[in-house]
Amino acid sequence: MHPSVEAFALTAGLLALGAALVHRFGFPPLPIYLLTGLWVGGALPVEDLEPLPSLGLLLLLFSVGLEFGPDRLRSLSGKAVRAGFYDGLALPVGFFLGLMAGLDWRGAALLAGVIYVSSSAVIVKLIIDLRRAANPESEVVLGVSVLEDLVVLVLLALLGGQGLSGFLLSLFLATAYLASARLLGPGLVRFMESLSDELVLLLGAAFTTGTALLFQAAGASVGLGAFLAGTFAAALGLRERLERLFGPVRDLGVALFFLVVGAGARDLFQGLTPAVVVLALLGLLVKLPLNHLGGTRAGLSRKRGLYSALYLVPRGEFNLVLGALAQAQGYPLVAQVAVLLVLVSIPLGALLIRFAPDIGRWLYPKGQRAKPAQAKAP
Repeated sequence: MHPSVEAFALTAGLLALGAALVHRFGFPPLPIYLLTGLWVGGALPVEDLEPLPSLGLLLLLFSVGLEFGPDRLRSLSGKAVRAGFYDGLALPVGFFLGLMAGLDWRGAALLAGVIYVSSSAVIVKLIIDLRRAANPESEVVLGVSVLEDLVVLVLLALLGGQGLSGFLLSLFLATAYLASARLLGPGLVRFMESLSDELVLLLGAAFTTGTALLFQAAGASVGLGAFLAGTFAAALGLRERLERLFGPVRDLGVALFFLVVGAGARDLFQGLTPAVVVLALLGLLVKLPLNHLGGTRAGLSRKRGLYSALYLVPRGEFNLVLGALAQAQGYPLVAQVAVLLVLVSIPLGALLIRFAPDIGRWLYPKGQRAKPAQAKAP
């Protein structure tokens, strides 16, 4: 039996056990995947798990791209855009913190992205599990998370490839893909509808990985290529079918990707410094007042604005993508902050979201009216 099969069997069993434990308490499993990696990283040859973790990352970004079809972007409300403006102020704050920590402009930009972006996957799951999708703050929070993902994709295009030339080439390829979807869409949809699920799954996997390799060969961001493949598929109206087909494969690959990131962080945390802890703490704190202000400027009451700020605490998938990129480019400080933020913010954020109504009642007693702030354009 090949050693990779043994590594996979042990890893899958440990991940399943950890996920079962956290699901029992209503927490997302992402932190347990990271902690499992930290635990077994020194004893398990995680490199034998490839290419599943790398494929998991590509399928994760493909799934994010599926959520960015033209219909979803057109549905962004003015409230979300106003709140997103104030949320975006975390970027210059994070960049300044990076410069103060001694990073160059590229490292500071990566740190800014790590501090800025929240986990849309974790937030959506918690909102659905807690049955708060119809609440007014949920519309604002989900819109802000869409804007965050778009901004981080621009950062990946700028920092994950060959600088400005890679970014411009990414724009050209993106334009060509989306124009192709518009021109060839009806014919491709009819063709895909005639295929079996098995064939659609294989073609989708080949298209996603092939697009990522094309972007890599062109000196652009591999992650942006996978995201664009998902956007292309969403523009064809294939979102629901591909989400159903790719969901289980993606979840397995993503779990292994997070485990590998955790195993890589084992060496990182051996050199953990107070600066990393301070930056992670500031990363958690800096967005709370900005998101509270953004929520009230979007027309929410102060209490609902507080809810929106608490909902955006969890960090997750894109923070780890940026952290892995930072580690590959020689910025271990940024990678440490990214992993520490994820490990702390998901359980903390889950608790804050779960008890947000109780926190709101404590801060805004029943006798004290929390009037809506007047919505203003930024």
